[in-house]
Amino acid sequence: MKAAIFRRKIAGAGTAMMLLLSLLLLSGSGYAQQADVLRVKGTVTDLGTGETLPGVNISIKGTQTGAVTDIYGKYSLDALKGSVLVFSFVGYETTEVTLGSQSTLNVRLKPTVESLEEVVVIGYGLTTRKEVTGSIASVKADDFNRGAHSSPMGLLQGKVAGLSITRPDGADPQAGYQILLRGTNTLTSGQGPLVIVDGVAGVDLKNVSFEEVESIDVLKDGSAAAIYGTRGSNGVIIITTKRAKTGQSKVEYSGYLSAQVNPRMVENLTAAQFKEAIEQYAPDKVGSLYGAETDWFKEITRPMPVSHKHNLAISGGNENFSHRTVFFVDKAEGLLKDNESNRYLLKTNINQKALGDLLTLDYNLSYGMRNYKPANYDLFYQAFIRNPTSPVYDPGNEYTGGYTLISGMDYYNPVAMLNERIRNGKTDDMGANVRATLKLSNHLNWVNLVSVEKSAWEELSYRTKYYPSRLGRNGEAEISNGRSSDLQYESTVNFTESFEKHNLQALAGYSFEEFESNNSYMINSGFDTDIYGPHNIGSGVALSEGTASMGSYKGKSRLISFFGRVMYNFDEKYLASASLRREGSSRFGKNHKWGWFPSVSLGWRINKEDFLNDVQWVNDLKIRVGYGVTGNQDIGNYRSLLLMGRAGKFYYNGEWINTYQPVTNPNPDLKWENKSEINAGVDFAMFDNRLSGTLDYYYRKSTDLLYTYNVSVPPYLYKELFTNVGTISNRGIELTLKHVSVNKGKLNWTNMLTFSRNKNILEKFSNEEFTDTSYDLGWIGGAIGVNAQKIREGEALGTFYGPVWIGLDELGNDLFKNANPVGLVNPEDWEVIGNAFPDFTLGWGSFLTYGNWDISFALRASIGGEVLNTYRLYYENWGTFGLNNVTLTQFENPEFRGNARYSSKYVEDATYVKLDNISVGYNMPVSLKYITRLRVYATAQDVFCLTGYKGLDPEVNLGGLTPGIEYLSYYPRTTLLTLGVNVTF
Repeated sequence: MKAAIFRRKIAGAGTAMMLLLSLLLLSGSGYAQQADVLRVKGTVTDLGTGETLPGVNISIKGTQTGAVTDIYGKYSLDALKGSVLVFSFVGYETTEVTLGSQSTLNVRLKPTVESLEEVVVIGYGLTTRKEVTGSIASVKADDFNRGAHSSPMGLLQGKVAGLSITRPDGADPQAGYQILLRGTNTLTSGQGPLVIVDGVAGVDLKNVSFEEVESIDVLKDGSAAAIYGTRGSNGVIIITTKRAKTGQSKVEYSGYLSAQVNPRMVENLTAAQFKEAIEQYAPDKVGSLYGAETDWFKEITRPMPVSHKHNLAISGGNENFSHRTVFFVDKAEGLLKDNESNRYLLKTNINQKALGDLLTLDYNLSYGMRNYKPANYDLFYQAFIRNPTSPVYDPGNEYTGGYTLISGMDYYNPVAMLNERIRNGKTDDMGANVRATLKLSNHLNWVNLVSVEKSAWEELSYRTKYYPSRLGRNGEAEISNGRSSDLQYESTVNFTESFEKHNLQALAGYSFEEFESNNSYMINSGFDTDIYGPHNIGSGVALSEGTASMGSYKGKSRLISFFGRVMYNFDEKYLASASLRREGSSRFGKNHKWGWFPSVSLGWRINKEDFLNDVQWVNDLKIRVGYGVTGNQDIGNYRSLLLMGRAGKFYYNGEWINTYQPVTNPNPDLKWENKSEINAGVDFAMFDNRLSGTLDYYYRKSTDLLYTYNVSVPPYLYKELFTNVGTISNRGIELTLKHVSVNKGKLNWTNMLTFSRNKNILEKFSNEEFTDTSYDLGWIGGAIGVNAQKIREGEALGTFYGPVWIGLDELGNDLFKNANPVGLVNPEDWEVIGNAFPDFTLGWGSFLTYGNWDISFALRASIGGEVLNTYRLYYENWGTFGLNNVTLTQFENPEFRGNARYSSKYVEDATYVKLDNISVGYNMPVSLKYITRLRVYATAQDVFCLTGYKGLDPEVNLGGLTPGIEYLSYYPRTTLLTLGVNVTF
């Protein structure tokens, strides 16, 4: 027994020893674990914008331990070395990082590929992508075109299906973009979409820094745009800029240095080629050889124009008061020697909360100043036609100021035109607005916006006594100026409510806008000296001789609206939206000043149905259909009224009395153009959101089109009447695809494709009173003297009519189809020989990142359509050769011996592929105390154009009633090379 007791004691002691040893080991392990715990802190930012992100969840994988970033995007937590930290935030990809030995860990989150929670800006409000029932394209900063742009529209070019953004005036630093959405809907009214910047309509985009744009939303169809009534007929583009946010104070700087290279002009003959052509093809014109070798294009252009842009933003604040102030400078040289543009912008945004967060005030102040020297496009035409063997200067000719003079109709020395004219312009723009949001309850807000925009401009011009087209007039001075003001007030009540599976948004509002403008000009000539330029305009003798001219104008218009909208969805599955706007404009006749503009749209998210629950590869699938009516009031003021003008004088009672006569007919029934549109679309996302896209079909019909018709006098008071008659239809299809091609570790590659096709028909142009079914347009003057286009019922706008060219005869003269006995074609036998609008357009944008490196490019293609090449029409022949230069194509194909005649020979295929943009950037790792982000990049814009077109550029003006004509007056294209840096302090 003792032995047994002893064995039990030994065993008990052993157990005790084991327990003690285990406790010691556990204690040691605890000390070891405590030694491996790290206090980690850092900042979480947006990968694309560098903005700090408050509210990001950080958790230690496999535990319930975590933290949340504060309003400055900062966080701190304790974690073991080797732990995996998980960063997650709505709208961003979840990111996992293995913790090493570092105590600071800054993380950049990437926005999700196509977040259904992504905010989309709509008329007078916000919604999410999953709730959208209209055709709305939303482009965020990550998808913008890279590089330096003169306008925010450059960010959007090629990104939205159905939206055409072109720059027909080439590299002119003053040139803007031409914007057309879903074709042409009018004959005489404005064709561009309504542009809204931060809730204010009509802001001049030259007063918006492209660096400050956060997102751009495009309301394409009638159901989306009808809430804007008469201004939404051509679509709506809503630009949202970076705003004041809570967070620590920071300074952001972006700088760009750009150079223009590879200028493209209309090609003519060099001096050597000119001499060879005279000797071979026109020996009788040997007297036109003057012995010089002048490159007239180089004489008037800079070898490499340089521009630079700087954007400095200072921001910060807390939950009750935040601010963002921006300074922007843009100094750009044009290719033409005396052409330049200098822009200076100052803008501040302040956000303030009061009354215990019940009242939010958003203030915006802006000032923009532009100093510029406009370009005279005619100089490039004169440089083309000028004889390259003639010298620039003739020192012995005192009459011309020492410039070479060769007599000819509209034939001038371009260097003299450049040097002997001073031209300057200045614009001052000021804007102020305040938005007050009062929270009446948790579901009800009252928002009031007051905005004032004022602009003043002035241009000065002086042509010296040696200016070629003014020789003998002893100088000519011109001053023109103007002012405008735009007052807007909007008041809306917004209601939101969610209960069970029902979600409701309702809006009711009132809008008032008053626009006023005035301008004046004066021209005088006959000065004793050129010393004063335009600054002593009254001293010219033309004023006392009665040959000076002057004029002035003032106009005012008002637009008043009442509107409402209801948006409803059930379980985020069945969606509906309806709006109604009642609008009145002072521009229309007294019988039709007011109009109704309704819309309705429905959506069905099929992926939420039970029968698709098991289809895992479909993330979202929504069918939507909408109908809306919009109007167009973008016409001149007073078009419905009887206006009087001077008719002459008569002698009465010993003095001459001025007489007046009607210059317009009154039209009390002048009314809105109405556009009704139906749109059906599908939105989809699949394969874990790797592939997403939108497909839309639309049909829009614009009725009561305004046009000026010829009428009889009497019964009318004047020979023309501006009235509503016509109908235009547009139908088309649009496709947008976005694909995350690679998403592995450091490597991410995303591609976006767009496709659009539009068909335009002028369905009606006549009625019982106005019986003409077609009008001739597109006048080609000078020696040609024909109309190249017609607007005709049943045909598309922009249609070319003319003789069909079939080749050359044995003598080198043109042969035409249906020619008469003298070899020409009677106008009644002309045929359709082309149309300006493309068959379809394509866009491809690609964005690739690897670690801190990124590369992107943007391609656009336009397939089909035709362009009238007027340079070939006028100068692809030997008829005027000698005095004038000719196109290089005539020298390369010299067999044509006839005179210039308009025909299908000069209406060329406008198909092209353009590389708009290619950019390489690097986000440099920084560990400096005062720098949180540093990015450098290089960009090339307008890199190349692949086309069979023989002229300057097949991408010509597609607006107005005579699209598709490349006129003689032009500005060259260039490639823009840019080096840039983005720094956040």
